[in-house]
Parts: sequence; structure tokens; C-alpha cells
Amino acid sequence: MIKMIWAQTSDSVIGKDNALPWSIKEEMQHFRSTTLNQNVLMGGKTFESMNYKGLPNRVNYVLTRDPNKYNAYASENLIFVTDKKSIIGQFKNNQNKDIYIIGGSQVYDLFFDDCDEIIRTIIKGQFEGNVYIKNFNYNNFDKINIVEKEHFYVEYMSRRK
Repeated sequence: MIKMIWAQTSDSVIGKDNALPWSIKEEMQHFRSTTLNQNVLMGGKTFESMNYKGLPNRVNYVLTRDPNKYNAYASENLIFVTDKKSIIGQFKNNQNKDIYIIGGSQVYDLFFDDCDEIIRTIIKGQFEGNVYIKNFNYNNFDKINIVEKEHFYVEYMSRRK
């Protein structure tokens, strides 16, 4: 299954200068526990913003037009791919294997029409940013659950079959 996970403000801010504009421990714990021991996919800018390191205890895929740029970083848990077809082929509608799309905004745009599930955190409060999530059309999704927390809430959505 292809799952997208992100946190945003109510006005769609997801980042500021290649970083999160907020620091909410409980939200980071939610992200970590959801993606731990899973496959994750990010774009090159997101990878670079993480100091050229993948997330620990996950298989990290990095989508890039220039994989040679990252040859020095490749490892068993850090795989560079050049097109989304290989990801779609491995994970779309696959009940036994998940991948979490974790950013950035261009990668979310690229995979939205192919994702099976969405885990969207809405941060309570306003934060300044310069990276936004697209105003996606969620008409083909059903909200499965909403989990309310003090500083945010999480919406779980599943694509209608």
C-alpha cells in the first residue's frame, strides 16, 4: 500500500526553509511510531534537509533525477530511485508491503493520485512557512478515524475502491 503522511497547519504550511516550522514532541512521536520499521519515500530536497541521512530503522527510498549525485550515501537501507513506476509496481494495492510518502511537497503532488491511504496531521495554531501542501481533492477518500491531541489532530483517510 502507498500511504502518504504529513503534518500541516490549517492554512497548508508544511515547511519553512527545509525544516518543520514547529517542534511538537508528541507529533514527532506519532510520525516515528507510524513509520518505524517501514519503507519510506522522500524527495532529494527532503533527504538533503536530513543531512544526507535516512531515517533510522526504516528502508529509505529517495526519489531523484540524479541518483549519481548520492552514490556516496547508498546503503542497504538507503535506496535511490529515478521514477515513480518502480515504487507503484512494488507497493500500489499491495496488502503485504507498505511505503510511506514523507515529503516534500513535489513528491506528495506526484503520488497523490496513486496513494491508497492518507495520514494527515493538522497542527493547531499558526506557524510561518514557505512550503505548502497542495489543496488536494479528497472526494475519493473516506475518513476512517480522527485522533484528537492537545496540539494537533490526526485524520486517517482511505481511498474508495
